[in-house]
Amino acid sequence: MESTTQCLISENLNREKVFQLVSVANQFESNILIELNRKRFNAKSLLSVGMLHGAHGEIFFHANGDDCETALEELKKICVEIQ
Repeated sequence: MESTTQCLISENLNREKVFQLVSVANQFESNILIELNRKRFNAKSLLSVGMLHGAHGEIFFHANGDDCETALEELKKICVEIQ
């Protein structure tokens, strides 16, 4: 199963939120990517998601796997807290 969702980060993505995104993504079996400005980052990699530090604007979460919908719901909650 594959799913995509989007959210808006109205403030800069700080270090704490980067850690939180990676931590939550690693709780799921699905492959999860974060897309910002047409670039995709592995949501389970701190090094990859760390590139988003200070980012803001519209991002997309792409997930592929049996638990992808639950994973995207949890990741979107983190973005909602940012706004």
